[in-house]
Amino acid sequence: KPRRPPRRISWFVAAPFRTGSEKHGRALRSRGHLAAPPPTLGSVRAAIDEDDVEELEFGSADNQTVARQLVEWAEQPHPDDDISPRELFTRAGEQLEYADDTDGAIALYRRAIDTPGDALLDPRSHLISLLLQRGDRAEAEALDRELRRARPDTSATYEYMSEVWAEHGETQRALGWVTRGLLRHEQGPPFSDVDLAMLCLARWQLREPAGHTPDDYDLIGIGMRERMAERAAQHGLR
Repeated sequence: KPRRPPRRISWFVAAPFRTGSEKHGRALRSRGHLAAPPPTLGSVRAAIDEDDVEELEFGSADNQTVARQLVEWAEQPHPDDDISPRELFTRAGEQLEYADDTDGAIALYRRAIDTPGDALLDPRSHLISLLLQRGDRAEAEALDRELRRARPDTSATYEYMSEVWAEHGETQRALGWVTRGLLRHEQGPPFSDVDLAMLCLARWQLREPAGHTPDDYDLIGIGMRERMAERAAQHGLR
């Protein structure tokens, strides 16, 4: 079964510990309708923000329809958009992954990589995951090296890459990504407390099976796991 992009449940249970923009993009929401696209003014659409995108993503439309709308927004950016074309292409690719359209997702992730701007999760991480699934290991490893040299700005990319390699049995590579994330945090600018805790949790999930004694970073991760478990239990999640 294809690997699903970002852990929506994990972000949902962590969401209460986040504030402001930290909640953007990954807090699970239940929507009973598809939000109407932003109105257009002549030939120019209105600006969009994170709420517009989340209402679309968590509405009742199928993944292919959502992806097409995200691509349309990305191709026709508004100067006052609160979300970049790079992020829109990336999230459109996620939607095609949910629809099991691997080739379409790869094409959109490549477009995202070639598009300037910020993205919560570097699109190269998604592409690496799909290339590994397809057996294109040489390209995946080359892209992994490129991403390492880029020193991503978001903790989510380090955490996600750790998961990607762990799922392919590459524990040392996975730990390497978590370690790079922690070094990036220490060198600054630091990640938020919650993002750091999620990164520490990813680290402990790799170290715990090997019988390591928890260090200070592991204890942060263990604390986050306990809080997330409590939150999940409150909402009947596992």
